[in-house]
Amino acid sequence: MLRYLCIAIILLLVIWISFFPEPVQQGYSLLAKSVLIFALAALLAQKGVSIFKFSDFPLWLFIGAMGLNVLFAQQKSVALKTYSDLAIFVFVIYYLISEGLFSQKGFNLLLKTICVSSIIVALCGIGESLSAFNPLYEYFIENPFYKRYISGFTRPVSTQFHTVILGSYLLAALPFNAILFKQSGSISKLLGGLGLVLSVVVITLTFSRGVFLGLIATVTFYLFLQKHYRLLLIFFIALILSVIFCTYLPYPINRFGLSQMITQNSGMFSEYRLTRFVMALRVITDHPLVGLGFQHFRIRFYEYYPLSFNVPYEFMIPDNMYLAILAETGLVGFAGFFIFILSVFIKAKKCLVRLGRQPERKREAIFIMAGFTGLLVNMMAYELFYWLNIYIYFCIFIGLIEFFYRLHTREPLK
Repeated sequence: MLRYLCIAIILLLVIWISFFPEPVQQGYSLLAKSVLIFALAALLAQKGVSIFKFSDFPLWLFIGAMGLNVLFAQQKSVALKTYSDLAIFVFVIYYLISEGLFSQKGFNLLLKTICVSSIIVALCGIGESLSAFNPLYEYFIENPFYKRYISGFTRPVSTQFHTVILGSYLLAALPFNAILFKQSGSISKLLGGLGLVLSVVVITLTFSRGVFLGLIATVTFYLFLQKHYRLLLIFFIALILSVIFCTYLPYPINRFGLSQMITQNSGMFSEYRLTRFVMALRVITDHPLVGLGFQHFRIRFYEYYPLSFNVPYEFMIPDNMYLAILAETGLVGFAGFFIFILSVFIKAKKCLVRLGRQPERKREAIFIMAGFTGLLVNMMAYELFYWLNIYIYFCIFIGLIEFFYRLHTREPLK
């Protein structure tokens, strides 16, 4: 019963972040946290404290280091609310997945749930692009971004509230679709292949440059670890030609062009991005150890903004999760985050060594790591941790890497 309970709650979590937009998720986040904590309590009652490993220390360090800013934040209640959400979700999901999936069968159920959910979300996005209409935001949920993206060339939002978040959601689902496509059963291949094609199509239709860079990172990481060097070279040649070609096309296709990607609008080295980098440096100079506090980059925006004109509330952000972590949690929080991410990659490498004689399992682990890498690159484009559905995907990835690590490294090498 415990096995089915944990797996059912994990699958319901995937369905929840797939079909309920951000305002609904935020409105019921307390209920979601309560259900997850109940499942973890049941797991602890069954297995005891043996689910906690000394190798989890980087996770505990990450959670602890990220919380120190709350003590020094100007608005402690705001910082505490954000911190409690981040800490509870990552802690509970990490252990529920690493110990609660129990077996490869549980992992396969997760694959199929993510695949089917992403297919439905992508189809809704395609329908929205073709009809320039989304009944969810026309009739039921107020969405300040909807009219912006539905006008002119429709950049779909689907169930994800914002077009960039839709792209990130499908980017995160991509490796799970790929794993299913690589499996032997005809239904798995059909679902996985359909999920792959639809995800890439809708990712393209969102015309999000951050998601596009995340997709490049995902494909590059996978091809490199699989030692498909010739395919990697072909991929980069096609990529360079595509970027050059898109440069001379009209909006929104030119968002994938060279100038839009690098210097114009909010490109990587645009004035918009450089200004926020300077602001983060000013913050860390004044508050080096623990930063301003969660969500305080926006609250104290004009204290560090170097220009004289007003900025719309929507853009009073670092627009980069790494800058947000640095500015809002200081060097202590940033170091805790960096050590944790490094530990995840170290565990993944050990797991890949152990899976040397199991090519199918190794390929699955590589796909998971490729998807995680894509999200890490995507985090440079916006505050990923502050969107609950994508943050939960981040937690699912690290939980799955720990799941693979525990499942395939318990026995010593012979």
